[in-house]
Amino acid sequence: MKVRKEEIMGVPVEILEFERGVETVESASRESGEPTSRIVKTLILKVNNEYVVAIVRGDRYVDLARLSTVLGKEVTMARAKEVKQVIGMEIGAVTPLNERVRSMRVIMDPSILENEYVLCGGGSKYTLMRIKVKDLVQLLKPEFLDVFTKAS
Repeated sequence: MKVRKEEIMGVPVEILEFERGVETVESASRESGEPTSRIVKTLILKVNNEYVVAIVRGDRYVDLARLSTVLGKEVTMARAKEVKQVIGMEIGAVTPLNERVRSMRVIMDPSILENEYVLCGGGSKYTLMRIKVKDLVQLLKPEFLDVFTKAS
């Protein structure tokens, strides 16, 4: 693993580069040595004809039925081609440090706040970024909704 410090969108991050792919929570955890609770997924959800971003802790998942109830609209996962169209990235490489993500409605798992830092997608299937949670929250200005469930 190679590590380099960088500033992205005004936020200091560490970019972690891996020999093997880190496109799933399991592979990101295995390659980085971090627990799944410190890995975050950036998911694109479809709410009617709009897209929203969900930032989810790696050991949890979005309860789509509960989110649909909270928003009063049906929520589904965006398809791979929709993710590519909406934010210009492949599934498995999505990073929350992206202008398109920042311009969208962002819903964040409140349990992420239990961590000082998290690892998120780095824009490729071989990179992750380590970012302080407070910096991520300040950048994305998310809504915290209790619509996330522990993965079994």
